[in-house]
Amino acid sequence: MPTIKPDDGRPIPDNEPGGARSSPAVDDMTLGNIGHSDSPADREDDSFVALFGRLVDDAERFVRAELRLYRANLFSRLAETRTAIIMILTSFLLAQSAIIALLVGLVVILRPSLGAIGATAAVVGGSITVALLLAWLAMNKFRAVTDIKDKAP
Repeated sequence: MPTIKPDDGRPIPDNEPGGARSSPAVDDMTLGNIGHSDSPADREDDSFVALFGRLVDDAERFVRAELRLYRANLFSRLAETRTAIIMILTSFLLAQSAIIALLVGLVVILRPSLGAIGATAAVVGGSITVALLLAWLAMNKFRAVTDIKDKAP
C-alpha cells in the first residue's frame, strides 16, 4: 500500500524509490515532514498557544527529570550511609544498656543501707526525676526555637 504522496498528488508504490519498503532506515519523523505545506492548519502548530503548551510540557518533563535525579541521589547517599546509621543505632542501644547496668548497680550499692525496696524506690525516683528534668529542658528549648520573635506589643 503506498504511503507517501509527492507534491503532484500521485501515490508512490511501495517498491519504487521513496516508497515505504524502499528505505527501512527512514524514520517516521522524516516521513512525516515530506510534503509539508504552509497551510493555516499546519501554521496553527506554531501559534503562541501551541508554543506555550510545548513550553509547559517541556518544563514539566524537566521538573520530573530533576526530581528523579534528586531522588536517585538521595537513595544513593542513604545506601552509602546505611553502615553509619546502623553503627549509631547500635551505639544508642549500648548506651541504654550501660545506663540500665548503672541503675542496677545503684540498687545493689544502696541495698545494704536502704533495703531492697528502699534502694529500688530511690533509684526509680531519681531516674524519673532526671527524666522529667531533661523533658522540661527540652520543651523549653523547643518553645524558644519555635517562638515567633516579632510579636506585636
